[in-house]
Amino acid sequence: MKLLAVYHAGYLDSLGGARQLRRGRHLIRGGGEISGEIMAAVLGRIRNAAALARELNCGPRPEQIVTAAYRRWGQEYPRYIEGPAATVVIDRSTDTLVASRDRMGERRLFYCRHGRTVALSDHPDPLLDTPYAQRIVDAQGLNELFALGPARTPGKTPLRDVMALEPGCCLAADRRGVRVWRYFAPRARPHEDSPEATVQTVRAMLERAVEEIPESVDGAMLSGGLDSTALTALLHAKGRPMRTFSVDYQGDLTEFTGNAYQPERDRDYAAMAAELFSREHKNIVLDYQALTGSLGQALDARGFPGMGDIDSSMLLFAREIRRDCAGVVSGEGGDEVFCGYPWFKEENLTLEKGFPWSGSMDLRRALLRRDVEEVLKVKKYADQAFKNALDMVPRVSGEGEMDAANRAMQWLCIRFFMSNLQERALCMCESADLEVITPFTDERLVEYLWNVPRELKFMNGEGKGLLREAVKDLLPDTLLHRKKSPYPKVYSKAYTDTLRQSVRAMASDPNAPILQAVDSRVLLQLCQAELPAGGLPWFGQLMSGPQMLAYLWQVNQWLETRRIRISL
Repeated sequence: MKLLAVYHAGYLDSLGGARQLRRGRHLIRGGGEISGEIMAAVLGRIRNAAALARELNCGPRPEQIVTAAYRRWGQEYPRYIEGPAATVVIDRSTDTLVASRDRMGERRLFYCRHGRTVALSDHPDPLLDTPYAQRIVDAQGLNELFALGPARTPGKTPLRDVMALEPGCCLAADRRGVRVWRYFAPRARPHEDSPEATVQTVRAMLERAVEEIPESVDGAMLSGGLDSTALTALLHAKGRPMRTFSVDYQGDLTEFTGNAYQPERDRDYAAMAAELFSREHKNIVLDYQALTGSLGQALDARGFPGMGDIDSSMLLFAREIRRDCAGVVSGEGGDEVFCGYPWFKEENLTLEKGFPWSGSMDLRRALLRRDVEEVLKVKKYADQAFKNALDMVPRVSGEGEMDAANRAMQWLCIRFFMSNLQERALCMCESADLEVITPFTDERLVEYLWNVPRELKFMNGEGKGLLREAVKDLLPDTLLHRKKSPYPKVYSKAYTDTLRQSVRAMASDPNAPILQAVDSRVLLQLCQAELPAGGLPWFGQLMSGPQMLAYLWQVNQWLETRRIRISL
């Protein structure tokens, strides 16, 4: 946690702490800037900082820029702040707080409201230590955990009293109350560029995105997949060969089995890409004991149950990278932006079956106690969340059926699926004190590609064909045409057995808080069942049986360590 901001309308606060800015009723804890009657704090990086500092004739620090921007544009200032930066401004002269989240939601902001008080933080836990949020999960919160989790409905959290500020949104609080409004959303419009111009534009946007990577970032996560290899190659072409890092698991050499979602291991491809584009490469091997031992730490980093060992492996990976680098480039977002997931394929592209990454609704329902499921109705909740999201998709007049379906699927991916992966990357890396840069989530690139027709995205009849065409001069064919393979995960049977033991003990403990919602008999049956690491019973491409057990363990740990009460 780096930031806690509290706004009171009409009475003094009682919060204290180190490194805080205070003016009368208001508090920003975690550092920032005081200028006259204005306090400001910034999390993240302002991409256009230099240009704004010149225009506003102010100092170069982010807080100085935000203060000057607020003086110039008032509550509209977030429209002029570009890049992955969340901001908070408190104006004592007008008794106003304004907070903003960046356009693509790379930074997090949570808030709670009580009477005429608003508290904000970049992590949910500090809000539970204020008087303004009770430690309660209600029916909606349980549905977020079991109908959608680890994804969440934009704006919601499992906690009854804690909300998330959505990407591209502002919150303002004053004596009149609290209002939230959107200052940015991708614009839906017809695509008028020729195929050749589209390829050139994408290449130019990618080059601009890597040129804007801070000099302090000298590392790159390199799997040998298209996304990470393209970014590493672009950086190399710009004269910035990076230290590169890949991740592997002890025992996977003998226990890995390919499947439709993860057909092969990364190691050989990463080594090939590193030989061409990196100045130094390190393959980091993790063992299953470390993965299980850090599940709680990964939970603490997020503040909510996440992707189990998919999170803890990223946390351990980031810690190892931090030994050599202060910042790292990640290919996160490439599959959402260039339509690389299996559900974008024409034969799978349907908007009738709900979220394609949650094909486990029967299992989710079966896990719950019958009396709880009768209240929650998880399938109905997930279906309604899906319908609500579809209803928000902007339409383009005259757009063909397949293009409209692809546009909607991308919208869903960006709002639900990518946001979960962005949170994972940010929280795990930040917990390791490692800055992470994700060039594919640049909102200019996202908006442009969202409007590109599906046929061009699948140029040459190949998944992510447009990206391949844009970087084909940089990569050898073996890397350019490698099949989609997601972030690697552990296939160790010993890891699965360790999780079985932990979940079996949890299911046998009558005081385990998760048993207020989950049927202990079903949990015990799952611990006895075959749980192949290549199966997909829970979420996305990676969360199969072992990861489902890890998720359930994290749910219980979250309820227990935060002393959260379930209220139906």
